Amino acid sequence: MGRLKSVMKAINEHPGLKLQVIAGATAVDLPIEADEKVYCQFDGDDHATMSRTTGAFLMQIPAAFERLKPDIVMIHGDRHEMLGVAAAAAYQNLTLAHSEGGDLTGSIDNKVRYAISAFADIHFPVTELSAKRIVAMGENPDMVFTVGSTALDSLVGLDLTNTRKEPYILVLHHPNTTHPEDIGPLIEAVMAIPIKKVWVNPNVDPGSKAMLKQIHQQDVEFIKGLPPEEYARLLKNCEVAVGNSSSFIKEGAFLGVPAVLVGRRQEGREVGDNVVLAKNNAFSIESSIHYQLGSRPKPDYCFGDGTAGKQVAEILSKIYLKEKN
Repeated sequence: MGRLKSVMKAINEHPGLKLQVIAGATAVDLPIEADEKVYCQFDGDDHATMSRTTGAFLMQIPAAFERLKPDIVMIHGDRHEMLGVAAAAAYQNLTLAHSEGGDLTGSIDNKVRYAISAFADIHFPVTELSAKRIVAMGENPDMVFTVGSTALDSLVGLDLTNTRKEPYILVLHHPNTTHPEDIGPLIEAVMAIPIKKVWVNPNVDPGSKAMLKQIHQQDVEFIKGLPPEEYARLLKNCEVAVGNSSSFIKEGAFLGVPAVLVGRRQEGREVGDNVVLAKNNAFSIESSIHYQLGSRPKPDYCFGDGTAGKQVAEILSKIYLKEKN
C-alpha cells in the first residue's frame, strides 16, 4: 500500500478521477480509509500458504469489484496476492493498470510479475529496459508508460535528519521462496562488523518464521511495523544497507545509500552504482560490507525523479476520458 501512496494521493487530488481503495492481506490493519476490506491472509510459513492467500483474494475480490464498479483497477508490483486481483479484474472485463512490471528478479516474484503484466492493459514500468521487456511480451507499446518508481515519490521533501546517536548497519533480508537460502552466512558476516546492527522485520513469505528465530538470537536492535517515512530515515542514515530488499536498489540509489545485495532474490535486477553484489557466504558478504563502509554515493535518479504518482494519475485520466468518448 505504501508504494502506491503517491498514486492514491494524485488520483484523489485529480479533478477528473475518483479514488476507491480496497485493502487486503496485511494492509487491512493499516490506518487507512478503505472502501472495501478483504480478509484473506492465511497463517502459515510454507509455500502452500501463498497459494491459499492468492486463492482467497480471487474468491473475495469479485464481490468488491461488483459493489464498487471501478473503471480502472490499479495494482502494484509482484506480491502473490496481486495475482488473484489481476485474474479477477481480467475475468470481469475491468481495465487493469500495473506498476513496476518488466523488472527481472531471481524468485517466484518474477513469474508473478510477468503473469500480472500479461493480465494488465496499462503498464507503468520503472525503467526503459523494463518497458522493452513488457513490449517484447506482446503488450501494446502505446499502453506502456515509463514513469519511474512510485516508491520514490514519498521521499521528496521529507526531513530525513539522522536522530540516532551512534552509527549503524541496516539489515533487511526476505526469504527467497524459489531458491531457499540459509540466513546463517548473513548473520555471521554482519555480526563480525563492530558497528551497531538495526535489523528490520522481513516480509511474511514462506521461511520468515524460521528466519526470525535465528535473528532474535542475535544482539541486534530489531524493528517491525515501521512507517514508510521512518524506514526512509533509517535507510538514508545507515553506514551501509545489507540484505536483499529491493528498497536498497531503488530508494537506496535515490538517497545515495551504499548497499550490499546478498544472494539470489534480486538476481537480474538493474542496480545503480550504490550497490555491490555478494554471494550468500560469510566471506563474500563481510568483504562487501567492508568495501562499502565509508562510501557515500551521489543520489542517482535512474529509477525515477519522484513524480511517478502524478504521471500515473494524468495518464489514467487521459485513458479514462478517451474510453468514455
